[in-house]
Amino acid sequence: MAKTENLDYSLKHGKMNRKDPVVYRTRNGKQQSYTLSASNVPASKAQKAHRALFGKINSVVNAIMADPVQAAEWELKRVEHNRSIPFYEKQKRSETTRSYVFSVMREQLMQNKAVKRKRRAVKLALPKGFKLYIKPFAELSTSELYEILKARFAVFYMDQHCYYQDMDNVDYKAIHIALHRRGRVIAYARLFKGKANGQWLAGRMLTTERGQGFGKFIMEQTVLEAQRQGATSLLVHAQTQAAPFYEKLGFTPSGDIFMEADMPHILMKKELA
Repeated sequence: MAKTENLDYSLKHGKMNRKDPVVYRTRNGKQQSYTLSASNVPASKAQKAHRALFGKINSVVNAIMADPVQAAEWELKRVEHNRSIPFYEKQKRSETTRSYVFSVMREQLMQNKAVKRKRRAVKLALPKGFKLYIKPFAELSTSELYEILKARFAVFYMDQHCYYQDMDNVDYKAIHIALHRRGRVIAYARLFKGKANGQWLAGRMLTTERGQGFGKFIMEQTVLEAQRQGATSLLVHAQTQAAPFYEKLGFTPSGDIFMEADMPHILMKKELA
């Protein structure tokens, strides 16, 4: 039999039909058919991806189940999960701790992959000359940090006349999200953990060129990064005149207006989970 990689599956099926063991190829001007056994049917790209995903999850589950402490913790989680589902024992009596761990790990991995695909799609859509980076403080280069601080000074101090201590040490623990054009920051935000579990905060959001969608773009990237970090909610201290902008992005006001840097602000929140 000819090598499977030389076979033309598209002649009859467009794609290889795994239920049909017959494939076709043209050889010396004549159409010939071959019957493939289950052992030599080549895997499709989707099947290879599924097997790779299964193997990755399975290795994590094996490590968890080999640890008695982690296995016991997951057993408690499974029992608690079962109690929250009506008629669960009747519907899924065969579920084990291992199968529960596997399903949870698979769901988390698929969510992370979905978020990464969204981020990659946005990055690839950037015009020539634009660059987006998302970095913790320790990974910023000297020039990147300088451009961030220069943009913050230009917008908040020079344009808005906000007199406050901009470098407040929060930068050390924040993730910095910046859109560059030919080396200059034209949109920026920083993201950091809040005090409550699952709560993250976004701040210092700016754009040096208004009305071109850069502010919306950088906030969308900030929301995606917060989701990737496991945040369940995202908070911003919004200037009152910017509240409609955040509302369009799914944020809702929470609490009363307060003064910050001698300007009226309002706390706004977006649920991510």
